[in-house]
Amino acid sequence: MKYCRLRSFVLVRYLCALWILSFAFPSCNTTKFLKDDEVLLSKISIIVQTNDPKLDVVDIKSELQEFYLQEPNTKTWIGVPREWYYFKNLDSIPRTSVQEYNMKKIAEVPAILDTFKIEQSAINMQNYLRNKKGFYTAEVSKEITVKNKRAEVTYYVTPQTQYVINELDYIAVDKSLAPEIEEIQSQSILSKGDPIDAYTFDLEKQRIVSVLQNKGYARFNFNYIEIEGDSSKLDQAVNVRFNLHPPAEIDEHIKFSIGEIKIYTDYYQLQSIDDLQYQEYKNKKYYKQSQRYLVKPEIIDKKIFLKSGETYKANNYDKTVRKLYGLDTYKFNKISPSISPDNPNVIDYQIFLTPHDKKYITDYGVDAFYSDVNYAARNLVGFGLSIGLENRNTFRGSEKYKLNFESGVELNLNAINTAEDILTTFTLGLNNTLDIPRFTRPLNVIPFYNKLGIIPDKAMDKLDEEGTSKISVGYNYTDVLNFYQISSFNTTYGFDFKLSKNHRVRLNQIGLNYARNIALDSFQVRLDRDPLLERSFQSTFFSGLIFRDISYGYESDEGEKRWRWVFLSNLETSGLEIWTTNKVANALGSQGTWGIGQDIDFSKFVKLDVDWRVYKRINSRSQFAARFHSGIVVPFGESNIVSWLKQFSAGGPNSIRGWRPMQIGPGGYFDTNQSSNIFFQRGGLLIEYSMEYRFDLFWRFEGGLFFDGGNVWTLYEEENIARPDSKISGDFYKQMALGYGYGIRMDFTYFLIRFDFGFKLKNPVTRPDTNRLWEPLSGQNWHGNVNVAVDYAF
Repeated sequence: MKYCRLRSFVLVRYLCALWILSFAFPSCNTTKFLKDDEVLLSKISIIVQTNDPKLDVVDIKSELQEFYLQEPNTKTWIGVPREWYYFKNLDSIPRTSVQEYNMKKIAEVPAILDTFKIEQSAINMQNYLRNKKGFYTAEVSKEITVKNKRAEVTYYVTPQTQYVINELDYIAVDKSLAPEIEEIQSQSILSKGDPIDAYTFDLEKQRIVSVLQNKGYARFNFNYIEIEGDSSKLDQAVNVRFNLHPPAEIDEHIKFSIGEIKIYTDYYQLQSIDDLQYQEYKNKKYYKQSQRYLVKPEIIDKKIFLKSGETYKANNYDKTVRKLYGLDTYKFNKISPSISPDNPNVIDYQIFLTPHDKKYITDYGVDAFYSDVNYAARNLVGFGLSIGLENRNTFRGSEKYKLNFESGVELNLNAINTAEDILTTFTLGLNNTLDIPRFTRPLNVIPFYNKLGIIPDKAMDKLDEEGTSKISVGYNYTDVLNFYQISSFNTTYGFDFKLSKNHRVRLNQIGLNYARNIALDSFQVRLDRDPLLERSFQSTFFSGLIFRDISYGYESDEGEKRWRWVFLSNLETSGLEIWTTNKVANALGSQGTWGIGQDIDFSKFVKLDVDWRVYKRINSRSQFAARFHSGIVVPFGESNIVSWLKQFSAGGPNSIRGWRPMQIGPGGYFDTNQSSNIFFQRGGLLIEYSMEYRFDLFWRFEGGLFFDGGNVWTLYEEENIARPDSKISGDFYKQMALGYGYGIRMDFTYFLIRFDFGFKLKNPVTRPDTNRLWEPLSGQNWHGNVNVAVDYAF
């Protein structure tokens, strides 16, 4: 009944009032529990007093916050300060089970002002600035303001001038290290004019240790480096000297080489290693207790970068540890060094590899989810079942084979009391993958690229060291009842390797995929209105033999300013070899275009997808995140259409959340037949962006506020103008859909369930049915467009 409905803004105001009151009343009551001489610490702030534009005030504040010996209570539970629960249940003895839960899980010990800790915090901040950051005349004072039994503390920081490096020298007190000094100094990360900073000096000490350990000085460490500074007769500058000392017990550091290497390939605790049989391979001894090696010695040898007779290098030792952990057959590995009994300058190694107890493991899973399939006016809930089987050592090379079966259904809850079908979608999947823990060379294509100079020698060596291979074969079937059926057969052969800690590359050299698409009657009506869409829905064969796709990912470390950013990109092609061969055949007199049967084409396109994300940690309980995502897919050859499977769409839980999947665009087009309950808007160009503020609520619950924007466009004018204004143009920015909303998330550590409620702010164009470009909050459901997904959108 209409008079029973509240307008959205009235409801929001009502909820906000309740939220504010929930804070106000308990917080006022909190202080009544305090003793006469007790004051609650409610706020701490830092004011940096400086006129130096070079100083990063935000950075200084962030660093000094680490020296708080006492902090105010900031956490709440359902809007109520946690210290209130502490006071409320403190004297309840014996406590009920609810009171015990409140004290253990909800309550927080009140932050009673401790003036000694506040004073000591100021002293620690001052010492840090003077002794660690080069502000040798810095001053830190504090001020405490008390009102209504609540205290606010303000630290006033006057850093003055930060001293800089005047001269930088490296001295080998240990004369055996003198030949290395020139190289160490030439590669220094410090230079004249740099500020005095203990953190940077520690990085330089670590670099020196790494250089020397990679030159054979295995026992050299931080303790042998002394830093001296002299600021006499200098104006706010310091002469810095790094002194490299010898060990106390001997005159100079020993340069080690590698001696005997023994590998125990099926080691277990209390094993008698003296009676084991062994095989020698590349100057290493491989011991076994079983009749045959669990993993072949030649496979293990590729993971060991320590070689007898060579100078010790710490990088090779660390790389060996890391690569051995990559062998899925083994659950533990241990490398035990010892000085050779025959030569004090030689290190012998024993490597113990402990296999898993079981070669096979199984995995079962049941999923329940709120569907993001492209339906309108339907409330879909899905259920899925998955069964997996894994072999950790398939061909005695520590290869990991996975067989996974998945099946699921989606149900329309709105159809329970109607004549509609409750079952809307059925899915089935059978996929096989084989992970090979080394770089393989199918068709020798990658070495051929190396000979042509496309892949440099250094990158080829990195591939051999770090690369792993993956083969996958699978079949997937989707039946969207009453609309369409998709059967997909696919196989890929590719590689995965880390360029470094932060850089990762995935390359699929071979990729073959056949998609059989069948449009049912109700969907065929939609296709008949759009000839280009109908052509893109044809069954298609995607192919790549020398190159299918490559993905590159970079993730930065979180810097001192708590910023972190991620860059993801993917370049994909199909039909390149077929198109080239076809061109050569035509040049030799053959005619026509190759295909598979009459209705199946070789898909020919190039697709680029880039995704840039940035994260800012505001404090321990909140974070800001932003994302820019764009992509383009272009057909080539005789084809002027890209399969709908490879086109872009906007809307849904991982896109613009105020709209359902594939509801937006393309461009300024609006589908006046949306009452058909299906959206199918895709295009060849995507631009979208999002911003999100994430914060903790209570227990495992988190909140989020987000703003999204974007659209898709076609690259070419469509036949018969089936979707007018869909082509990209100079005023594309005016066709951006804008949305906003809020979210509730449950974080279970290993995964996160996300409920996002999105609202429309601006349509790509003025809607012909409502004559609106901007969408007011009133008129939209209080919950907006509900999106349910696992993990964050970005």
